[in-house]
Amino acid sequence: MPTSHNLIEEFHDMKGENIMRKVRIVFVASLLFLVAFTSSVSAATKSGVVYTALGDSIANGTGGTDGIGYTDLFYDHLVKIYGASEFKDLAQDGLSSAGLLEMLTVPSDVYGYRAAISQSDYITISIGGNDLLIPFMQEFLLVMFLYYYDSEISFLDFEGLLEDLEAWQSEPTNPEYAYFGEMLTNLSYVTFPDAITAFASNWAQIIGAIRTINPSSTIYVNTGYNPFVNIPLLQVWVDPFVQAVNAVIMNETLVQMYGYEVVDVYSAFSDYANPNKLEVGDLSCLAQFIMYPDTVPVPLHPTDLGYKFIFNLHKDLLGE
Repeated sequence: MPTSHNLIEEFHDMKGENIMRKVRIVFVASLLFLVAFTSSVSAATKSGVVYTALGDSIANGTGGTDGIGYTDLFYDHLVKIYGASEFKDLAQDGLSSAGLLEMLTVPSDVYGYRAAISQSDYITISIGGNDLLIPFMQEFLLVMFLYYYDSEISFLDFEGLLEDLEAWQSEPTNPEYAYFGEMLTNLSYVTFPDAITAFASNWAQIIGAIRTINPSSTIYVNTGYNPFVNIPLLQVWVDPFVQAVNAVIMNETLVQMYGYEVVDVYSAFSDYANPNKLEVGDLSCLAQFIMYPDTVPVPLHPTDLGYKFIFNLHKDLLGE
């Protein structure tokens, strides 16, 4: 028969087991709560975002392997951060600031730009390069057909053009190639100044329209790089005009008023130890491309390394 002492010991043992059982229950419940809370936080950060890419062939990844450019890389990075997301790729080859402004303001939003922007958490923009490049190409084509095209036999002396381009770069003051110099003069004193004035007006309207449509999205805007890094003669000539376009984009009043972040591609490319690795093509390559548009890589556009370089600038600004 158990003594009173034994009964007291059994009671204390049972009490201890109950306490330990309760401790285990509380521990397991706390662990389950922690797992559930962590999962909910993870789900919140992986809820997905909407990203819209606006702009020209640089935004379109033209010249990149399989058409992969910085916008594709940036979208992939957003997916890693936020989970399954939506990419509205509205970039177009050859788009100028006037063209982008038209897309944003056309009645009934027939191109879907305003709808895409209104839904976007992130917007990237590359614009302005074609405001200079299109008139340059028009002048260059004019020279090609005035001096190297025989209309009677429908023949373009392509080899002669390439030889003269090389000679002109070595002897830019040689009167034999004066028409190349005249081309630059026409661009410098009339066409480009007018183009920069037009761009300034267009850009203010573009960024204003975007902010009116979506006051809260994060907006990244590229500066333009000097496309003639492989053509020293033209690199020096065009640089002030490229910087004039960039000055419009970097205008502090506009940046503060519309709350966008500048991605300074120009400085990053210029400061890179070997900028030739970031961009494609000399004048011969450009002439080749004009005649045979399927030429790869595409002159005056970034290489794969160049596109990755631009993506990394966006990634650094995003900070995640």
